Amino acid sequence: MDLSAWTEMKFILFLLVFLRNTGLMVGAPFFQSRNISNALRVGLAFFLAMVFLPILNLPSNSPQSFWELVFLMIQEFILGLVMGYILYLTFAGLQLAGQLVEVPMGFGMVNVLDPQTGGQMPIIGQLYYLTAIWLFLLVNGHHILLNVLAQSFKILPVGKTLHFTKGLPLMIKNFSQLFWLALQVAIPILGVLFLTDVGLGVLSKLIPQINVFILGFPIKVFLGITILILSLPVLFRWLATSYSNTGNVWTEMLRFIKLIGQGE
Repeated sequence: MDLSAWTEMKFILFLLVFLRNTGLMVGAPFFQSRNISNALRVGLAFFLAMVFLPILNLPSNSPQSFWELVFLMIQEFILGLVMGYILYLTFAGLQLAGQLVEVPMGFGMVNVLDPQTGGQMPIIGQLYYLTAIWLFLLVNGHHILLNVLAQSFKILPVGKTLHFTKGLPLMIKNFSQLFWLALQVAIPILGVLFLTDVGLGVLSKLIPQINVFILGFPIKVFLGITILILSLPVLFRWLATSYSNTGNVWTEMLRFIKLIGQGE
């Protein structure tokens, strides 16, 4: 291989690695925050590509046309994006849990501006989301994410044809787990508030003179916040385990990478 061909292959390798890194920076929690500028995301993706480039092998076959190169570029960007999306599903599940408990607590009309996304978010959903981000950084989840990214280049070398349809059932399963996670987080508060509504209904029948609506609102807010505080240590422990080295989220991400790399 002459110098010009080697240089061309190295440039293509760098470009594909850079696009996979960029997709991850766009899709992964914390890195997708609006507080992180686009220039910083691109710079980090560029820096990681420079770090990975010397230890990666050249693609076995160079693209034979411009459109084949474009296809490989889009493929690598989508792969990075999906990797970040799998991780984001756990954060989205916590946001959904916050939305589930806010309406029965009486906070359904209270929204705050989320600086991470720039949109409106329920206040308890924001609490859960910021807690997850804080624990994600505390257990060095961002370092583990970059380690998984490095492993992805060994499992799926750049330039290899990816079969995203093989990973579709796993993506659907992970998406369904989002709702199960939200229900698990919200069920203690929902259960207590449901029993409170039952008790207030019985009380209104026994003592019709009591204005249950006025009495119930502060009681439900107090009980909801109390159960929320009591459940936070359990949530902290679960999140720390999930985002640690042996967490399920990383296992699912690696499973997805292996699945889409399998041939027909």
